[in-house]
Amino acid sequence: MSRLLPNRMRVSLLVAAILCTALAAGAWEREPLAAFHERRAQLIRETGGEGVIVLYGYAAEEVAASITPFRQNEEFYYVTGWNEPDAIMLLVPKAQPSGANAELAEEILYIPPHNRGEERWTGPKLAPDDPDAPARTGFPTVRDTAKFDSDLQQALKTFPRIYTELTTQPESGEDCFVRATVKKLHEMAPNIPVTDIRLTIGRMRAVKTPGEIALIRKAVDASVEAHLAAMRAMKPGVWEYQIAALMKYEFERRGCEWPSYPPIVGSGFYSTVLHYDEDSHQMQDGDVVVMDVAGSYGGYASDITRTLPVNGHYTARQREIYEIVLGAQNAAIAAAKPGAFVARHGGKGLNDIAFDYINTHGKDLHGQPLGQYFIHGLSHPIGLNVHDPVDYNRALEPRMVVTMEPGIYIPEEKIGARIEDDILITADGNEILSGRLPRNVDEIERVMAGK
Repeated sequence: MSRLLPNRMRVSLLVAAILCTALAAGAWEREPLAAFHERRAQLIRETGGEGVIVLYGYAAEEVAASITPFRQNEEFYYVTGWNEPDAIMLLVPKAQPSGANAELAEEILYIPPHNRGEERWTGPKLAPDDPDAPARTGFPTVRDTAKFDSDLQQALKTFPRIYTELTTQPESGEDCFVRATVKKLHEMAPNIPVTDIRLTIGRMRAVKTPGEIALIRKAVDASVEAHLAAMRAMKPGVWEYQIAALMKYEFERRGCEWPSYPPIVGSGFYSTVLHYDEDSHQMQDGDVVVMDVAGSYGGYASDITRTLPVNGHYTARQREIYEIVLGAQNAAIAAAKPGAFVARHGGKGLNDIAFDYINTHGKDLHGQPLGQYFIHGLSHPIGLNVHDPVDYNRALEPRMVVTMEPGIYIPEEKIGARIEDDILITADGNEILSGRLPRNVDEIERVMAGK
């Protein structure tokens, strides 16, 4: 039919179709909207229908949106799937039933109205009065943010308690955001008790849905390609920042929105500095380089580290230290299954297994065991955050995704070695999501040689 339309009309329809597709898809790939609805329903069950649930999204200025892409508050995104600024969510339970059988009565997303002048700068935005707002957000009711206060007051007549974020995600820098949102709620409802919901959401985030796992796989796959590119480009004289830039290019061109954390490319002495992200030194012949670099896809992080010889060949001592770290990682991965604990756990946790391996294999230059040089934890969960919420007293369960990252760091020898992979816990064991990336010394040397 399009061949019968005038050229100008065909172009207009094509542009409109592309625009609608882009708006419907959002800035990135996300889970089906039904997954976010189910999380909202679960939150009502988890809180027993005893109060309303309010979560605020970030404002643009709270993430320095003029110099970095907007990224939503994690708790808000986890239950809404909405990645635009200045939004609010209100969940209201049914009066009955209560407890674990509590049900949702209302789920409302509040977003700003159209600001046509601003949209000339930022692009078209969804507004509450757009007819497709419910279909695009997954919320049955989408309203103007100006109506939130009155709606909240009405809901509190039946459910005089508010569940919201009162504490912050570690390393998030969101302290001011949480204080400001809690202040708003106290001003709107000064006599209403407010209860923290972060731990509840954290428990939910620990076990990933199939959709979340699919996004993490894409982040991991793109990051693996970045590491392979770095292996091929590594040689004496290259600057650390050049490798960091190459890796960022490789995972972003495969769909990742941003690095999951500032890239760490540390060579020589700086291979022993855990969170060295200056990446400002020129790599020297004979040194090793620790590359802790990975990207996030659809908002979901990956976290991968490899330790390479700058000249493509490990020295005997570098190989010895590296293979001790690899042995510790293999021992921990072999024990990673449902029911295991990642942290120290009476000598039986995965961290204990890795530490004991390192401490009983090899010595430093003074004949002392190497356990003293394993100075960080073995594992942490990944998800919307590279350090997802964690309860280290909770045993591993199927569909949890965690890192396995033992390391040895000996400043005196300028040798640091860390090997980090992303592990999906399965019903009877685990899957190494980043297993396509070589870990064995000989395999790494072959890739670096272009074989």
